[in-house]
Amino acid sequence: MIGWRQAGGLVPLLLAIATAQPALAQPTMAQPAPLQPVDEIQRNDVTVQSIGWKLARANALYCARVAPGIGVMLQDVRTFDDPALARQVYGLAGDIGVGAMASDGPAARAGLPLNATVESVEALAVSSLPVPRQGKWDRLFALQDALERDAARDGRVTLGLAGGQRLTIAGEPVCQVRFLMDDSKGNAGANRDTVRIGRPMAEVAKWDEAEIAALTAHELAHAVLDHQTWLEHGGSARKTEREADRLSVWLLQNAGYDPAAAMAWMRRIGPRYEILFFASPDHGSWRTRVRTMAAEIATMQAATHHGVKADWPRLFRREDGAPPMPQPAGVVDKAPMAPGAPRR
Repeated sequence: MIGWRQAGGLVPLLLAIATAQPALAQPTMAQPAPLQPVDEIQRNDVTVQSIGWKLARANALYCARVAPGIGVMLQDVRTFDDPALARQVYGLAGDIGVGAMASDGPAARAGLPLNATVESVEALAVSSLPVPRQGKWDRLFALQDALERDAARDGRVTLGLAGGQRLTIAGEPVCQVRFLMDDSKGNAGANRDTVRIGRPMAEVAKWDEAEIAALTAHELAHAVLDHQTWLEHGGSARKTEREADRLSVWLLQNAGYDPAAAMAWMRRIGPRYEILFFASPDHGSWRTRVRTMAAEIATMQAATHHGVKADWPRLFRREDGAPPMPQPAGVVDKAPMAPGAPRR
């Protein structure tokens, strides 16, 4: 959801659905239903949110930064090249909508409709924020920050929807990282707070879930090991990449993915990104990276038993010169605050 979003490709879809339903129709919240993205952009956003949620939820016991989340990414039509067209296609009664949800996250299970128009996040009204210039993300991130902050603080968050509806969603503990689809020409990246998956790299994987999970796990490893801080203090970029390759298989294992997907992903992407047979000095040869991952899988399997979670803070060996392992926060399911309860 980063970069200039192209609404031009939505025109055929708009023509197809124009007679099927009113443009501003809002779905009800009676029963949870399978997510039904209306176009490829949204389908890809849902994929990234679902994979990210699965990895972050499964590894929450081991992350140093953990907070309740609901598995939602909002969307602002002002980030599209044609906001009016985007509003029509997504059936929005305003500028802000539910752009993507984790398919097995709390919001989806609570019955929050994909493409529901959002008018407020707790006490923060969309109308109270300045309308951004077209292509700017300030308003969207202000609302997303509020949603995540309120869920983390209270264990739940209330969304005000079009038509006066309000829906309170209880959060579940996850590694405190935001997952974003990058519509720009970037590849993928992460800091301590955000994992960004570039559309070009996901397209190379042909949107195969296991391989995108491997890519996401690599970036999540950078976040949970706080490689940003290590690099800011003179750390080795090559060593952070080796650690991310190695830890990714532990994160995949805990989320129920085959850790060998990391090697499959590397075999697919590696040859495309080595220029004239020369490897990136920060990442190394893709063949070396595959061997490193294979060795780490063997180490992980020897240290764990079948069906037992991979306790990576205790069992993972950091690279020489790396800072100490961030210590797990310890997950306790936070009971949601009662609506109307006082806040500090």
